[in-house]
Amino acid sequence: MRIITPALLVMLFTFIACDGPSSTAEADGENQQDQPVVQRESEDPIAAWHQQRAREFSTLDDLAPILEKASDRRLILLGEASHGTREYYQWRAELSLALADGPGLDFVALEADAHSVRAADQYVMGQGEADEVEDLLREHFDRWPQWMWANAEFAEFLRNARAHNQENPSRPLRIYGMDVFGFYDSIGQLNALADQYHPDQAPKLAGHLNCLGQYGRDRESYARALHNRRHSHRGHDHQDSGEPTCEAEIQRAFDLVMELFSENGYDHILARTHAHVVRAAENQQRSRITHGNPATHWNARARPMYEITEEILTAKGDDARGAVWAHNTHLGDARASRMGDQDQVNIGQLSRESLGEDAVLSVGFSTYEGRVIAGAQWGAPLEIMEVPKGKEDSLDELLHRSGPSNHFVIFEKEDRELPFFQERPGQRAIGVVYNPARERFGNYVPTNPAARYDVLIFLAETEELNPL
Repeated sequence: MRIITPALLVMLFTFIACDGPSSTAEADGENQQDQPVVQRESEDPIAAWHQQRAREFSTLDDLAPILEKASDRRLILLGEASHGTREYYQWRAELSLALADGPGLDFVALEADAHSVRAADQYVMGQGEADEVEDLLREHFDRWPQWMWANAEFAEFLRNARAHNQENPSRPLRIYGMDVFGFYDSIGQLNALADQYHPDQAPKLAGHLNCLGQYGRDRESYARALHNRRHSHRGHDHQDSGEPTCEAEIQRAFDLVMELFSENGYDHILARTHAHVVRAAENQQRSRITHGNPATHWNARARPMYEITEEILTAKGDDARGAVWAHNTHLGDARASRMGDQDQVNIGQLSRESLGEDAVLSVGFSTYEGRVIAGAQWGAPLEIMEVPKGKEDSLDELLHRSGPSNHFVIFEKEDRELPFFQERPGQRAIGVVYNPARERFGNYVPTNPAARYDVLIFLAETEELNPL
């Protein structure tokens, strides 16, 4: 496969700028002295670059270059362009299991609640009946959007991970949740773990946690209480005499958990994860009242998600390796997209900054058209929705126009400087809430893909998840 060189790029862009005559010959993949630039290259520089670098795939064997690239990385970030697309789950599973079977993989961290994922980990570690995985997912992933993890594709991954662990008991593949929703469940889990491991300290921990726990499962009630308190004392000169925020009490709970659960067994890691979740929930809700910047609210979730991931990685040891399954918006380096312009950070950025770029492999996904599962609004029933063709000149449309149907690209660092990437074409991002009719107004994130990812996997047409 011919790699385009810097010299050829210079020739290419000079040729375009001078409006030189175009050749009518088609590219044949060989260097020919009498036609250094073909018609397609002179008219479409991204296509010229792309046809040199895109690698078609249909099987896991075709993805061997990605697995080789990942073989010496500590953290492999496996993204998705939506939360409801079948192929993203399937290929993330294939890559994760191949890494586990090959160079080794110690854990997969999911964009999911830690208390729900605990049941999935118990399953892959051999607990329960092998044919009960669907029932397990229905029972434990019961918070909207249930389909994100209660689906047939994730169930199949867990079955295969269980089989892998039975064959590799000395280095099992563990499953963790690293999202920071479900704070009320985390409070309950922390109290239960303290009762089990440190009954003498359990009342003290419960007292700290109750500052937030008293507001109930709806954490919005804490934000509303802060809002009402703030406005009730507006205009008064005297010091605020109302109840303080829970910031100090939750920090005390966090510090106590870190002290009590400092070992590296699963339950100790789980306890520390729950402490991050509770602290993040308090911070996130308080920031909505005390800060008007939307980036503050986003970062109050993004930073602890990375801190939890790094906590797991550190606990597993210096030679540990983990994979993270989350949306592209969490795993592609925020600095290479509009997110960075808005002072938003994410796991992709923080992991590169903390571990070093050579320790992280960021794999993004893209699709041109298909179907997806999403809700019309938050909490709405799931719907199977059509994903329209990528809008003109978006990254998704450019990949479709200039490459084979399903392909991947491994970026080099110098690719970040290419003019057509520095212009940051929009990449589609579909969340759990989606309206296909309005996606052109808000579903495309301006992106330099070569800086945002190390690898980009493109799927021409995708299908919806199979919810349980």
